[in-house]
Amino acid sequence: MGGRGSFVDVNSGNFAFRDGGQTYFSIGMIDDNIKVLERPNKSVKAPEMSHTENRIYAVLQKGELKHIAFYDDKHQLVKSIDFLHSHDGKQPHVHYDVYHKGTVTSPTSSDKIVIDKVNSWLKNHKK
Repeated sequence: MGGRGSFVDVNSGNFAFRDGGQTYFSIGMIDDNIKVLERPNKSVKAPEMSHTENRIYAVLQKGELKHIAFYDDKHQLVKSIDFLHSHDGKQPHVHYDVYHKGTVTSPTSSDKIVIDKVNSWLKNHKK
């Protein structure tokens, strides 16, 4: 498996992919650039790399929004918004590094637009 992960079996219609030992299932798209991924019944982290440049992933864990992750033109994670826990008193909060070691901030106004789009999609697609 390469650094960007690998698809499980595209020929059989399984568009799940693996990254860092985790399997993600693509369950939808929002607009043209926000892909909704899920890892049912397991803990999950945002993928370190994206299959598509400048992609945004909304990552669900057990049906709940855990991360919104943003990737650059080199397919690398540049920031993630975390939702299921607080950090430095902020929830949601934004990390600007893969390892979550640096400063955290509150989401920006442009982040909130993406958050609203994801929440609206989730509301309309809950089972």
